Amino acid sequence: MHRYIAKRLLMLIPVLICVSFVIFFIMDLAPGDPALIIAGDQATDEMIEKVKEDYGFNDPLLVRYANYMKGLVKGDLGTSYVSKKDVWATYCQRFPATAKLSVAAIVVSLVLSLTLGVYSAVNQNTWKDNVSVVLALLGLSMPQFWLGLLLIIAFALNLGWFPSGGDTGTWKCLVLPAITIGTNNAALMTRTTRSSMLDVIRQDYLCTARAKGVSEKRVINHHALRNALIPIITIAGVQFAYILGGAVLVETVFAWPGVGRLIVDSINMRDIPMVTGCVVITTMIVCVVQLLVDILYAYVDPRIKAQYTK
Repeated sequence: MHRYIAKRLLMLIPVLICVSFVIFFIMDLAPGDPALIIAGDQATDEMIEKVKEDYGFNDPLLVRYANYMKGLVKGDLGTSYVSKKDVWATYCQRFPATAKLSVAAIVVSLVLSLTLGVYSAVNQNTWKDNVSVVLALLGLSMPQFWLGLLLIIAFALNLGWFPSGGDTGTWKCLVLPAITIGTNNAALMTRTTRSSMLDVIRQDYLCTARAKGVSEKRVINHHALRNALIPIITIAGVQFAYILGGAVLVETVFAWPGVGRLIVDSINMRDIPMVTGCVVITTMIVCVVQLLVDILYAYVDPRIKAQYTK
Protein backbone atom coordinates (compact mmCIF):
# COMPACT_ATOMS: atom_id res chain seq x y z
CA MET A 1 0.00 0.00 0.00
CA HIS A 2 2.78 2.44 0.90
CA ARG A 3 4.56 1.72 -2.39
CA TYR A 4 1.35 2.37 -4.32
CA ILE A 5 0.77 5.69 -2.52
CA ALA A 6 4.37 6.80 -3.18
CA LYS A 7 4.02 5.89 -6.85
CA ARG A 8 0.82 7.90 -7.20
CA LEU A 9 2.39 10.91 -5.49
CA LEU A 10 5.41 10.77 -7.83
CA MET A 11 3.00 10.79 -10.79
CA LEU A 12 1.94 14.24 -9.66
CA ILE A 13 5.20 15.71 -10.96
CA PRO A 14 4.65 15.17 -14.72
CA VAL A 15 0.96 16.03 -14.31
CA LEU A 16 1.76 19.38 -12.69
CA ILE A 17 4.40 20.16 -15.34
CA CYS A 18 1.98 19.47 -18.19
CA VAL A 19 -0.92 21.36 -16.60
CA SER A 20 1.16 24.41 -15.70
CA PHE A 21 2.67 24.60 -19.20
CA VAL A 22 -0.71 24.34 -20.92
CA ILE A 23 -2.20 27.08 -18.73
CA PHE A 24 0.89 29.26 -19.16
CA PHE A 25 0.76 28.81 -22.95
CA ILE A 26 -2.99 29.51 -23.21
CA MET A 27 -2.75 32.62 -21.06
CA ASP A 28 0.08 33.86 -23.28
CA LEU A 29 -2.21 33.57 -26.31
CA ALA A 30 -5.06 35.45 -24.62
CA PRO A 31 -5.73 38.98 -25.93
CA GLY A 32 -4.59 41.95 -23.90
CA ASP A 33 -1.32 43.17 -22.46
CA PRO A 34 -0.57 42.20 -18.85
CA ALA A 35 2.05 44.96 -18.72
CA LEU A 36 -0.71 47.51 -19.24
CA ILE A 37 -2.69 45.98 -16.38
CA ILE A 38 0.29 46.23 -14.06
CA ALA A 39 1.29 49.74 -15.10
CA GLY A 40 -2.26 51.11 -15.08
CA ASP A 41 -4.42 52.83 -17.67
CA GLN A 42 -2.62 56.15 -17.27
CA ALA A 43 0.84 54.68 -17.88
CA THR A 44 3.06 56.06 -20.64
CA ASP A 45 4.79 53.93 -23.25
CA GLU A 46 8.07 54.24 -21.35
CA MET A 47 6.44 52.99 -18.15
CA ILE A 48 4.88 50.01 -19.98
CA GLU A 49 8.22 49.09 -21.54
CA LYS A 50 9.88 49.26 -18.14
CA VAL A 51 7.24 46.94 -16.70
CA LYS A 52 7.81 44.47 -19.55
CA GLU A 53 11.53 44.53 -18.85
CA ASP A 54 11.11 44.14 -15.09
CA TYR A 55 8.65 41.27 -15.35
CA GLY A 56 10.42 39.56 -18.23
CA PHE A 57 7.55 39.90 -20.71
CA ASN A 58 10.06 40.51 -23.49
CA ASP A 59 11.63 37.09 -22.92
CA PRO A 60 10.53 34.05 -24.98
CA LEU A 61 7.68 31.95 -23.62
CA LEU A 62 9.89 29.02 -22.63
CA VAL A 63 12.24 31.29 -20.71
CA ARG A 64 9.35 32.82 -18.78
CA TYR A 65 7.92 29.39 -18.08
CA ALA A 66 11.28 28.10 -16.85
CA ASN A 67 11.57 31.08 -14.49
CA TYR A 68 8.07 30.40 -13.21
CA MET A 69 8.87 26.72 -12.58
CA LYS A 70 12.02 27.70 -10.66
CA GLY A 71 9.86 29.70 -8.29
CA LEU A 72 7.27 26.92 -8.12
CA VAL A 73 9.89 24.37 -7.05
CA LYS A 74 10.81 26.71 -4.20
CA GLY A 75 7.16 27.01 -3.21
CA ASP A 76 6.72 30.48 -4.72
CA LEU A 77 3.53 30.70 -6.79
CA GLY A 78 4.14 34.32 -7.64
CA THR A 79 2.32 37.57 -6.98
CA SER A 80 -0.93 38.69 -8.55
CA TYR A 81 -0.58 41.34 -11.24
CA VAL A 82 -3.88 42.92 -10.20
CA SER A 83 -4.12 42.75 -6.40
CA LYS A 84 -0.32 42.61 -5.79
CA LYS A 85 -1.03 39.86 -3.23
CA ASP A 86 0.68 36.50 -2.89
CA VAL A 87 -1.08 33.83 -4.98
CA TRP A 88 -0.86 31.17 -2.28
CA ALA A 89 -2.31 33.48 0.37
CA THR A 90 -5.16 34.50 -1.93
CA TYR A 91 -5.95 30.88 -2.79
CA CYS A 92 -5.97 29.89 0.88
CA GLN A 93 -8.34 32.77 1.55
CA ARG A 94 -10.80 31.61 -1.13
CA PHE A 95 -10.50 27.84 -0.74
CA PRO A 96 -12.55 27.46 2.51
CA ALA A 97 -15.63 28.83 0.72
CA THR A 98 -15.21 26.34 -2.12
CA ALA A 99 -14.53 23.47 0.30
CA LYS A 100 -17.63 24.31 2.32
CA LEU A 101 -19.78 24.43 -0.80
CA SER A 102 -18.24 21.19 -2.12
CA VAL A 103 -19.00 19.25 1.06
CA ALA A 104 -22.58 20.54 1.16
CA ALA A 105 -23.11 19.73 -2.53
CA ILE A 106 -21.72 16.19 -2.30
CA VAL A 107 -23.90 15.49 0.77
CA VAL A 108 -26.98 16.61 -1.17
CA SER A 109 -25.87 14.51 -4.13
CA LEU A 110 -25.27 11.36 -2.05
CA VAL A 111 -28.54 11.63 -0.15
CA LEU A 112 -30.58 12.07 -3.33
CA SER A 113 -28.73 9.50 -5.44
CA LEU A 114 -28.57 6.71 -2.84
CA THR A 115 -32.22 7.15 -1.93
CA LEU A 116 -33.51 7.25 -5.51
CA GLY A 117 -31.03 4.66 -6.83
CA VAL A 118 -31.77 2.03 -4.20
CA TYR A 119 -35.52 2.73 -4.35
CA SER A 120 -35.48 2.40 -8.13
CA ALA A 121 -33.52 -0.87 -8.08
CA VAL A 122 -35.74 -2.46 -5.44
CA ASN A 123 -38.83 -1.54 -7.46
CA GLN A 124 -37.40 -2.45 -10.87
CA ASN A 125 -39.79 -2.30 -13.86
CA THR A 126 -42.56 -0.63 -11.88
CA TRP A 127 -43.97 2.88 -12.10
CA LYS A 128 -41.85 3.82 -9.09
CA ASP A 129 -38.74 2.80 -11.03
CA ASN A 130 -39.87 4.80 -14.05
CA VAL A 131 -40.48 7.92 -11.96
CA SER A 132 -37.00 7.66 -10.40
CA VAL A 133 -35.38 7.25 -13.83
CA VAL A 134 -37.28 10.26 -15.22
CA LEU A 135 -36.23 12.41 -12.26
CA ALA A 136 -32.61 11.36 -12.79
CA LEU A 137 -32.74 12.21 -16.50
CA LEU A 138 -34.42 15.53 -15.72
CA GLY A 139 -31.69 16.47 -13.25
CA LEU A 140 -28.97 15.39 -15.68
CA SER A 141 -30.37 17.43 -18.56
CA MET A 142 -30.84 20.72 -16.69
CA PRO A 143 -27.91 23.16 -17.05
CA GLN A 144 -26.58 24.22 -13.66
CA PHE A 145 -26.71 27.95 -14.37
CA TRP A 146 -30.36 27.66 -15.48
CA LEU A 147 -31.36 25.67 -12.39
CA GLY A 148 -29.49 28.14 -10.20
CA LEU A 149 -31.35 31.09 -11.71
CA LEU A 150 -34.71 29.33 -11.23
CA LEU A 151 -33.90 28.64 -7.58
CA ILE A 152 -32.90 32.27 -7.04
CA ILE A 153 -36.13 33.54 -8.61
CA ALA A 154 -38.33 31.09 -6.68
CA PHE A 155 -36.75 30.87 -3.22
CA ALA A 156 -34.76 34.12 -2.95
CA LEU A 157 -36.71 36.77 -4.85
CA ASN A 158 -40.31 35.53 -4.55
CA LEU A 159 -40.36 33.61 -1.27
CA GLY A 160 -37.37 35.24 0.41
CA TRP A 161 -36.39 32.04 2.22
CA PHE A 162 -32.72 32.10 1.28
CA PRO A 163 -30.17 34.74 0.19
CA SER A 164 -29.68 35.08 -3.55
CA GLY A 165 -25.90 34.93 -3.38
CA GLY A 166 -22.70 35.50 -1.46
CA ASP A 167 -21.35 33.81 1.65
CA THR A 168 -23.08 35.31 4.66
CA GLY A 169 -21.60 32.75 7.05
CA THR A 170 -24.95 31.04 7.77
CA TRP A 171 -26.27 27.69 6.57
CA LYS A 172 -28.95 29.40 4.51
CA CYS A 173 -26.44 30.81 2.05
CA LEU A 174 -25.33 27.24 1.23
CA VAL A 175 -28.75 25.80 0.43
CA LEU A 176 -29.37 27.10 -3.09
CA PRO A 177 -25.86 26.64 -4.56
CA ALA A 178 -25.51 23.22 -2.89
CA ILE A 179 -28.85 22.07 -4.32
CA THR A 180 -27.88 23.42 -7.74
CA ILE A 181 -24.64 21.44 -7.85
CA GLY A 182 -25.92 18.43 -5.90
CA THR A 183 -29.02 17.92 -8.05
CA ASN A 184 -27.02 17.78 -11.27
CA ASN A 185 -24.44 15.41 -9.80
CA ALA A 186 -27.11 13.26 -8.14
CA ALA A 187 -28.66 12.50 -11.53
CA LEU A 188 -25.57 10.63 -12.74
CA MET A 189 -24.98 8.97 -9.37
CA THR A 190 -28.60 7.80 -9.22
CA ARG A 191 -28.25 5.90 -12.48
CA THR A 192 -24.93 4.46 -11.33
CA THR A 193 -26.44 3.39 -7.99
CA ARG A 194 -29.41 1.76 -9.70
CA SER A 195 -27.23 -0.18 -12.16
CA SER A 196 -24.82 -1.28 -9.45
CA MET A 197 -27.64 -2.38 -7.13
CA LEU A 198 -29.30 -4.38 -9.92
CA ASP A 199 -26.03 -6.26 -10.43
CA VAL A 200 -25.92 -7.48 -6.83
CA ILE A 201 -29.49 -7.43 -5.61
CA ARG A 202 -30.27 -10.99 -6.81
CA GLN A 203 -26.94 -12.60 -6.07
CA ASP A 204 -26.92 -15.99 -4.34
CA TYR A 205 -25.49 -14.69 -1.07
CA LEU A 206 -28.46 -12.31 -0.73
CA CYS A 207 -30.87 -15.20 -1.30
CA THR A 208 -29.02 -17.08 1.43
CA ALA A 209 -29.34 -14.12 3.80
CA ARG A 210 -33.09 -13.96 3.12
CA ALA A 211 -33.40 -17.72 3.70
CA LYS A 212 -31.73 -17.29 7.10
CA GLY A 213 -34.46 -14.86 8.10
CA VAL A 214 -32.55 -11.59 7.66
CA SER A 215 -34.98 -8.72 7.14
CA GLU A 216 -35.28 -7.32 3.62
CA LYS A 217 -34.26 -3.87 4.84
CA ARG A 218 -31.01 -5.23 6.27
CA VAL A 219 -30.37 -7.32 3.16
CA ILE A 220 -30.64 -4.24 0.95
CA ASN A 221 -28.94 -1.63 3.14
CA HIS A 222 -26.18 -3.73 4.73
CA HIS A 223 -25.34 -6.50 2.27
CA ALA A 224 -26.39 -5.29 -1.19
CA LEU A 225 -25.56 -1.60 -0.91
CA ARG A 226 -22.10 -2.20 0.56
CA ASN A 227 -21.12 -4.46 -2.33
CA ALA A 228 -22.52 -1.95 -4.82
CA LEU A 229 -20.51 0.97 -3.43
CA ILE A 230 -17.37 0.66 -5.61
CA PRO A 231 -18.73 2.41 -8.74
CA ILE A 232 -20.65 4.83 -6.52
CA ILE A 233 -17.45 5.83 -4.69
CA THR A 234 -15.73 6.29 -8.05
CA ILE A 235 -18.37 8.71 -9.34
CA ALA A 236 -18.65 10.52 -5.99
CA GLY A 237 -14.87 10.97 -5.80
CA VAL A 238 -14.65 12.34 -9.33
CA GLN A 239 -17.55 14.73 -8.74
CA PHE A 240 -16.19 15.91 -5.40
CA ALA A 241 -12.82 16.60 -7.01
CA TYR A 242 -14.58 18.51 -9.80
CA ILE A 243 -16.50 20.65 -7.33
CA LEU A 244 -13.31 21.33 -5.34
CA GLY A 245 -11.72 22.44 -8.59
CA GLY A 246 -14.20 25.25 -8.64
CA ALA A 247 -17.79 25.05 -9.79
CA VAL A 248 -17.26 28.06 -12.04
CA LEU A 249 -20.81 28.55 -13.32
CA VAL A 250 -22.50 28.08 -9.96
CA GLU A 251 -20.02 30.27 -8.08
CA THR A 252 -20.53 32.97 -10.71
CA VAL A 253 -24.35 32.76 -10.63
CA PHE A 254 -24.48 32.89 -6.82
CA ALA A 255 -21.57 35.34 -6.46
CA TRP A 256 -19.87 32.74 -4.28
CA PRO A 257 -16.40 33.91 -3.15
CA GLY A 258 -14.66 30.65 -4.03
CA VAL A 259 -11.78 29.45 -6.19
CA GLY A 260 -13.89 29.08 -9.34
CA ARG A 261 -14.94 32.70 -9.31
CA LEU A 262 -11.38 33.77 -8.50
CA ILE A 263 -10.10 31.94 -11.60
CA VAL A 264 -12.76 33.50 -13.83
CA ASP A 265 -12.01 37.01 -12.58
CA SER A 266 -8.27 36.42 -12.98
CA ILE A 267 -8.71 35.18 -16.56
CA ASN A 268 -10.69 38.30 -17.44
CA MET A 269 -7.87 40.44 -16.02
CA ARG A 270 -5.11 38.33 -17.64
CA ASP A 271 -3.63 37.75 -14.21
CA ILE A 272 -1.27 34.96 -15.33
CA PRO A 273 0.33 34.12 -11.93
CA MET A 274 -3.06 33.91 -10.23
CA VAL A 275 -4.63 31.71 -12.91
CA THR A 276 -1.62 29.40 -13.19
CA GLY A 277 -1.16 29.14 -9.44
CA CYS A 278 -4.82 28.39 -8.78
CA VAL A 279 -4.92 25.70 -11.46
CA VAL A 280 -1.70 24.08 -10.22
CA ILE A 281 -2.93 23.93 -6.62
CA THR A 282 -6.34 22.67 -7.73
CA THR A 283 -4.68 19.95 -9.81
CA MET A 284 -2.73 18.79 -6.77
CA ILE A 285 -5.89 18.69 -4.66
CA VAL A 286 -7.81 16.77 -7.33
CA CYS A 287 -5.03 14.17 -7.63
CA VAL A 288 -4.86 13.74 -3.86
CA VAL A 289 -8.64 13.32 -3.67
CA GLN A 290 -8.50 10.65 -6.36
CA LEU A 291 -5.75 8.88 -4.41
CA LEU A 292 -7.88 8.94 -1.26
CA VAL A 293 -10.78 7.48 -3.24
CA ASP A 294 -8.55 4.62 -4.44
CA ILE A 295 -7.43 3.96 -0.86
CA LEU A 296 -11.06 4.00 0.26
CA TYR A 297 -11.74 1.15 -2.17
CA ALA A 298 -9.54 -1.11 -0.07
CA TYR A 299 -11.67 -0.53 3.03
CA VAL A 300 -14.91 -1.13 1.15
CA ASP A 301 -13.84 -4.17 -0.87
CA PRO A 302 -11.44 -6.67 0.82
CA ARG A 303 -10.49 -8.09 -2.60
CA ILE A 304 -8.86 -4.79 -3.58
CA LYS A 305 -7.09 -4.57 -0.23
CA ALA A 306 -5.61 -8.00 -0.88
CA GLN A 307 -4.15 -6.76 -4.17
CA TYR A 308 -2.47 -3.82 -2.39
CA THR A 309 -0.91 -6.02 0.27
CA LYS A 310 0.70 -8.52 -2.14
